[in-house]
This record gives sequence, C-alpha cells and structure tokens, in this order.
Amino acid sequence: MHYILQPNNYNLSDPGSIPNLFIAHLQLVGIVMLISLIIAIPIGILVARYRQLYFPVVSISGLLYTIPSLAAFAFLIPITGFGSSTTAIIPLVIYNQLVLIRNTATGINGIDPLLIEVGRAMGMKPYQVLFRITLPLALPAIVAGIRIATVTTVGIAALASFIGLTTLGDLIFQNLAVYDPDAIAAGAILIAAFAILADLLLLALQIGLSRGRSALSVA
Repeated sequence: MHYILQPNNYNLSDPGSIPNLFIAHLQLVGIVMLISLIIAIPIGILVARYRQLYFPVVSISGLLYTIPSLAAFAFLIPITGFGSSTTAIIPLVIYNQLVLIRNTATGINGIDPLLIEVGRAMGMKPYQVLFRITLPLALPAIVAGIRIATVTTVGIAALASFIGLTTLGDLIFQNLAVYDPDAIAAGAILIAAFAILADLLLLALQIGLSRGRSALSVA
C-alpha cells in the first residue's frame, strides 16, 4: 500500500505514474470491448435466428478461448509487431466472443415469442422488431455477458506489458526483476480494483435493465 500512497507516483508528467498507467489500461480495455461487441452481437443475433449455427459457432469460439494469452501474443508478434496494440487487441477480442455470443443468443431465445408476434401484428418491420423489442428485452442477458468479458479483459490486458504495451501490468512485470513487492502488490491491487469497479457499474446497469424488463412484461 505504501507505493499507492506515495504522491510522486501520481505525477502526470511521468508516463509510468499510476494515473497514466490506468488511462492506458482503460483505453485498451475500452477499445477491446467496443470491437468485441461490434463483432459478437450481430453473430449472437444470427445464431439465435438460425439455431443450426449455434453449436459450430460456439464450439469454434470456445476452442479459440482455450488458447493461452501469452501464446497468442507470441504468435502475433512476428505479424503485427512487438509493442503494437493490435498484438494485444486481437487475442482479447477473440477471448470475448464466447461469452458475448452465447449471452446474446440466450437473451434473445429467452424472449416470450408472443411479444414478437404482437410486434409483427402491429405492423413492425423485422428491423423494428429487432431494435424495439428483441434487443431491449435481451439487454439484461447481454450486459451479464459484458460484465464477464470486461472483468476478463481487465485481467488479461495486464499481460500486454510483456509485449511492450503500457498497462497497469507494468507495475507487476517491470518490478519482478528488481523484486519490488510493494510495487507488485500495488499493481495487483489496482488491477483488481479496476475489475471490481467495472463489474459493479455493469451490475447496476444489469439490475436496472432487468427491472425495466420485468415492468414491461407485467404491463
């Protein structure tokens, strides 16, 4: 805790200060989650509609999830380069696909078919049913998947320090050689706090969406 409480570790002019490391870590996680959602949600919608695609898509994404992160980074370094954000982003996006696709499909498949039929009976076009009924009702399940993916990404993103990227993981891995347990503990605490805070914020969003869904169902 001594490292965290030292004022000089919050000097914004120092690239290795805690605020700058946190911002870099946050940016990496934000980019990864944005790309992950752009890819996974359409695929989740697709496999929910065409259920024969669910098993092969989930199986492939599950297989990719089993690849060790350091091995994935090492494989990409000759292609995307050491210190490139792409080297970290590609594996992290791949790891998120399993939970995001599965939760999106589960949320959509859990919607009462009667609600879909009511929307169609009102003259809604397919895209209107999707954006006004299907996705809003599936959001609690989707956000649950986002929670898991975000916490996982926060943790694995720390390993990007091994490939030359700046993250909170620097506090751990750069201080292993000199064995500074205070700095190492600070890195672990900050990464854990980041993950917990992100999870709590998304949990609050999930609870709010679930209450909204319940109210809509009762109405």
